[in-house]
Amino acid sequence: MGACVPQPSLHPLQSGTSRGPGLCKNDSCSGGASCVDLNNSYFCLCIDGYYYNSSICKKGKVFPGTIKVNVSETSGLEDEKSMAYKNLYVEIIKFFKGAFTNPDFGQTVIHKVRIPASARSEMRAGNKLVDVTVVNLFAENANENETTISTAIDKAVANNRNTFSDYTTQDRCGFYGCENAQDDCRDVLQCKCKPGLSRPNPQTALCLGKLYCSRVEKKKCEKIRWSPDCVCLPGYQKDAQGSCQACPFGYSGVNCEDEFQLILTIVGTVAGILILGMVIALIFLRSKKNKGIEEQNLIENDFQSLRLSTTGFSNLGAEGSIFPKVRATFKDSPAQNPYSQNPYSQRNMPRPDY
Repeated sequence: MGACVPQPSLHPLQSGTSRGPGLCKNDSCSGGASCVDLNNSYFCLCIDGYYYNSSICKKGKVFPGTIKVNVSETSGLEDEKSMAYKNLYVEIIKFFKGAFTNPDFGQTVIHKVRIPASARSEMRAGNKLVDVTVVNLFAENANENETTISTAIDKAVANNRNTFSDYTTQDRCGFYGCENAQDDCRDVLQCKCKPGLSRPNPQTALCLGKLYCSRVEKKKCEKIRWSPDCVCLPGYQKDAQGSCQACPFGYSGVNCEDEFQLILTIVGTVAGILILGMVIALIFLRSKKNKGIEEQNLIENDFQSLRLSTTGFSNLGAEGSIFPKVRATFKDSPAQNPYSQNPYSQRNMPRPDY
């Protein structure tokens, strides 16, 4: 059993940083910010409650919320170095930068990307919606509030319905795990944590709790609804007793919600049946063809034997007789006609041309 404290995954979105992969260096970010690599760019990350602007970290006014984003690819969205995450990164920064024309706007931060089970399946046709939790930061003295932020985002969504939809504002105190306060937890680094929660360090705004989640029991720590909890590893789901059990056949992913393997198995089975049917049909046709050839060969051999016995010549032009004229009498039964020994001789045997 090991102690586990879930850490936040905050990704500020900076523009003008596309200069190639693996770009972070010791001096890439200043003002106490850390550098994080993306697929072909990087960004500078300040501590919670601060945003990176003009090469320094500034204390900000935070507005958390969740928005649905239409993406074409979900594979790799959990990996910030993947191209899928980079494409999401670009869409998010473009959208919120266009939504907020207020000069007090500082930065947008991706807090979490949740991929529903319906969007995880690679075989799902059409567009795929993912839930993205973001934190928008404004200057500390900005006049913006939850109402003005929601209004601006809803207007931007109406102009970008092909990509964005359903923005939902989240309570600031609840988001950071703080007790409800009269100032709505505007200073997220100073708000009082709820009972049982605490900050891992003074620079972390999120109030977290210590949980003991054993990987031996197929569990890990994760922040659920702004509070840490033990959840099952991908490929497992909780049973009635709270134990993590392996997914049923054909299912995988978080809480066994991904049916891709089941769909693949069904498609493979149907394809196998069709291929087997085609093989059987081919064998039957080849057998029928070979039987027809055998029948024709027996008829021809029988006719050759009959001609040889009645004429005495294997070649009708042998021994000086070019056109030998010999009559042949056919008997009704095999006993009377010893030259008719195959089952096909009674059927349409061609008459000798003499």
